[in-house]
Amino acid sequence: MHHGMIESDATMLRLLAVALLARSLAAAGTTVLFDPSTPETGPFPTDFLTLPDPLQKSGLRIDIPVPDCASQYTACQEAGLADQLDGFSIRARVRVRFSADVNTATLPGGVFLVALDNLTTDEPGIYKPGDRIPIDQPVYDPSTHTLYAKPNNVLDQHRRYALVVTDAVKDTSGAAVASDAAYLACLQAATPYCASLARAVSGIAVAPQKIVAASVFTTMSATTWLEHARLILDYVPPAPLLAQPQSTFVISNLASLVLHEQVGTNPPAFVDLSLPVTSPIVTGLDRLVIGSYISPSFLEQDQTIRPAPTLPQLAVPTSANQVYFNALLPSTPKPAAGYPVVIFGHGLGDSRFGGPTAVAPTLARAGFATIAINAVGHGFGPLSTVTFVDKSGNSTTLYAGGRGVDLNGDGIIDPDEGCTVFTPVAFGTRDCFRQTVVDLMQLARLIRQGLDLDGDGIPDLDPAHIYYAGDSLGSIYGAMLMAVEPTVRAAALNVGGATTVDIARWSPAYRSLATETLQVRVPPLLNQGNTYNEDYVLPGQPVKVTTVPGAIAIQNVFEMLEWLGIQGDPIAFAPHLKPSPLAGAPARPVLIQFARGDQSVPNPANSLLVEAAGLQANTWMYQHDLARAQDPNLPVNPHPFLVFFVELGGSGIQLPDAAGLAISLDAQQQIAGFLSADGASIPDPNALVRLVLGIRVFEIPPVLPLDLGF
Repeated sequence: MHHGMIESDATMLRLLAVALLARSLAAAGTTVLFDPSTPETGPFPTDFLTLPDPLQKSGLRIDIPVPDCASQYTACQEAGLADQLDGFSIRARVRVRFSADVNTATLPGGVFLVALDNLTTDEPGIYKPGDRIPIDQPVYDPSTHTLYAKPNNVLDQHRRYALVVTDAVKDTSGAAVASDAAYLACLQAATPYCASLARAVSGIAVAPQKIVAASVFTTMSATTWLEHARLILDYVPPAPLLAQPQSTFVISNLASLVLHEQVGTNPPAFVDLSLPVTSPIVTGLDRLVIGSYISPSFLEQDQTIRPAPTLPQLAVPTSANQVYFNALLPSTPKPAAGYPVVIFGHGLGDSRFGGPTAVAPTLARAGFATIAINAVGHGFGPLSTVTFVDKSGNSTTLYAGGRGVDLNGDGIIDPDEGCTVFTPVAFGTRDCFRQTVVDLMQLARLIRQGLDLDGDGIPDLDPAHIYYAGDSLGSIYGAMLMAVEPTVRAAALNVGGATTVDIARWSPAYRSLATETLQVRVPPLLNQGNTYNEDYVLPGQPVKVTTVPGAIAIQNVFEMLEWLGIQGDPIAFAPHLKPSPLAGAPARPVLIQFARGDQSVPNPANSLLVEAAGLQANTWMYQHDLARAQDPNLPVNPHPFLVFFVELGGSGIQLPDAAGLAISLDAQQQIAGFLSADGASIPDPNALVRLVLGIRVFEIPPVLPLDLGF
């Protein structure tokens, strides 16, 4: 039973019965159907499908209908989890159903959202009451006469909104759509939801149009869990340890560094990867120090974090992780306060030995130390080791601190297994990111307390100058870190994007993840044999009329998964980087880099993150199409341009040609210059590439790209 705002079901049923009778007597014409108890009719979302809950920051909890668990097992589990949230998604997909076909060209002008009151004073918010938010990515299903659409930007968390439909929407004859009798009856009713709806509608000016349908809904508290998690770190001492029997390795004295990666279980299986520690690209680094620290673990055995209400503080977990770190120190003399330090977040399938090591030399030449950990589910299995051989032939083998997990029980540990969760519900990377950010906040706390890397009792890293840089996955969870960790002074985020669901649906590199998500559902939801066609629409496009069987069902599943995963998605944290900082975490400088035609994190996802963060002026785009026109030997996919275009795989790492090196070093030097200036200025990165290719390939894009570009 659904009791929106302590709604009387009997009263609402009587209203609907009267309205249905009135509808049957009304003159012919197209109406906006109104049944807030049914998401399929809507308008949806609606606070009618909520319950009061004093343990939630919003004061309510979702109460959507749960499908039959015997025939729709996965959907049943998803609805049950949604019913524990304290509001609708901050990227909620709206649904408006009509009694007959409409002129789809009139939908964007006649359907929109209006910001109402903010339920907390924790942050200023992006919007103020009365602001109108247009719809985007509209899809029309002619079989049910239903419009589906997203807001054109992320919504404020824990805020009330009105979904408004006006008579600017026309039917196929050109006549304006009209109100459903049930909607008109609700506006006159005294029930709590209907009274709330009537108050909201009365305060919205749309003249000369007329409001013909509406709903009121509340968005969830999306950042609260991570804010609460930070507060409990004071109760968990980081207890740093340096690796034994040896923790410090002088780079210039190394002959080889080989990762012995555990890729299988029962019996354990391994592959070796040799890193180019003798290459000139490591110039500027003096030594590598390996250590570990303790971080609270919120993950259960299935790699998920259990739901919690948003008002109470979190309990200190009873378990903890020993998180290994690599600290790469410059060859320049150590300042009195220690080296300023960049925490570097690696990409998907990478480890703390990969991307961080590729960028650390450039940072070192600017005077920075670099420190990195493995994200959750990365670094392969826990039996992985790393072997250092010096130029005298001495060999030292250490545990590599792998965090990979054979989550699906197939005996194989993939490079990111344990980060992405598919079953029983496809949480994706939500809890991988949240736990990784907890670990990074604990690392920042360790640095602030004073991290001694050589045993002389003196901190080697400057506790007052902590910065962040990340590429790909590291940029995605880095945006989350930057929103909640106030001690990081500035950050550079390379090839990040949002939402993670959109990345998977648009990216050729990750489409297999989206396919697997649909395939492992019970029942499966693939609509074209072993693959799927959701017939979706890119941002900024006109209404898409879909006739593909099963497409709407797939779109709705992806919408549900985005909602369930939003607490661990950068889109929830992006607005708090600049437009609406969280309490205690003021806005600080952020540089964003992305590549035109990125096939791993596609441009619509890059642009969504930038726009939500309000960082257009701090965003630089690498124009890979221009670079490849000059040098066709550059890789097709520009995604790893910060880390020498290296794609993982094989037993060694192959560096790019001169143009690729120039592009990577220019991007790295822009980050180093930005952080050296404490984020006060952003250098033009076109120095080396102009010498090699004779053109500029980096620019601040005048318009953020909404197409794929490939």
